[in-house]
This record gives sequence, structure tokens and C-alpha cells, in this order.
Amino acid sequence: MYRINDEKMFFDMEDGQAVIINSLTGIYYGTSSLASVVLDAVVNGAGRESLLSSLKNLPGCPDDIENSLDAFFEDLTNREILLADDADGECPAFDESALEDGFDLSIEEFSEVQDLILADPIHEIDLDDDWSPLKS
Repeated sequence: MYRINDEKMFFDMEDGQAVIINSLTGIYYGTSSLASVVLDAVVNGAGRESLLSSLKNLPGCPDDIENSLDAFFEDLTNREILLADDADGECPAFDESALEDGFDLSIEEFSEVQDLILADPIHEIDLDDDWSPLKS
């Protein structure tokens, strides 16, 4: 299936919303509600077929959800957020709270704070140096 590209991307779930930051470019991404839970399941090792099954079990699931899921994964791999992987684990059942945005599987790119993210001094720390402010 897929895995997060942890060499470039930071991923976290906060209050049901995925947070993805490209540590090399400073661009961050926001996802729809359903895309957030799908990404969280992928990060936890869920495989495509298990994800598809969980999606199809949601009430009102559209007939073309498989195409939407594949297009979503293609978008994420094109952006280098996800990489191909052999993971094929089980996906937890999704509840209806994931449908706040309906069956929208989308991701948006934001660059407004790109300069601030890239200016973060933690990226420039050499752990072999003594960078403590309490030097004697």
C-alpha cells in the first residue's frame, strides 16, 4: 500500500484533522475530514482493500468511492507525501463523524507560513555541538 514519506513530511493528527508539513519546502497541507481519517489509517498500516471496505460500510457511500480513493492516493504520491509500501494491514471501521465534509477526499496546499517554517532554528541545530544557553 503506502506509507508517509517521513524523510520529507511531518504528519500528525490533531482533533481529527491531519497536519502534514513538508520539512524541506515549508509547505503545509490540510485535508478534508474523511481524507484525514484515511491518511491516519494509512499511517497506521491500513491496506487499500481494507480502507475501501471501511469506506463502503459508511452510510450513503457513493458507488465511485474506489475511483475517488485511487485518485486521492495518486495525488498524495505525486506530491511525495506518500510512498509505495508493502503494508497491507487492517483498517478500523470509520464512524459517521468522518463525513463532516461528506465523501470528499481532498488535500489543499498552503504556503502562507512557508518562510516561518523554514526559519525554524531547530532545523539548524547540530546535536554534536553544545547549544545550551547555560555555557560555563
